[in-house]
Amino acid sequence: MGAHIKVPVPMTASAHTVMNALRRIVQGLRQSAAYSEKTTGLTAAQLLVLKQVAAHDGLSVNALASATFTHQSTVSEVVTRLELKGFVTRDRAADDARRVEVHLTANGRAVLAVNPSSASDRLMQAVKALPPETLDSLAAGLDALIRNAGLSDEAAAMFFEDKPLEPPE
Repeated sequence: MGAHIKVPVPMTASAHTVMNALRRIVQGLRQSAAYSEKTTGLTAAQLLVLKQVAAHDGLSVNALASATFTHQSTVSEVVTRLELKGFVTRDRAADDARRVEVHLTANGRAVLAVNPSSASDRLMQAVKALPPETLDSLAAGLDALIRNAGLSDEAAAMFFEDKPLEPPE
């Protein structure tokens, strides 16, 4: 008997739309991240956090995590890198010594002056602008996609921010 060749089941139009959308998002994020690193020396995640500090000077790390849709520990690592580079400072709040605020430095302001909106910025704004029912549907669909792809146990780090924290020299 002859060998049977398994022919893959063709993708539906919706499956093509989803895959093309994911490709566009990843490509846009990758290109934006490369541009950010080339023009500022900062990763896309560092630039995103720096922009949030500039927009809301004096936020806590927890508030920055909320503003960037990211876990507090991830943002804390990014803030540490920015602090080591001299772009932000961490200071005790004047009204509550238990709270630490993140502030932009003059060097931080200077680096932001040369960088336009990034793909991460645009995606965050687009997510915020979606009607609640669309956002809920998208969240459920992406959650199902992640589970089906076996990626639900992966940590959700900031885009392209997977380098371990390096100790200061």
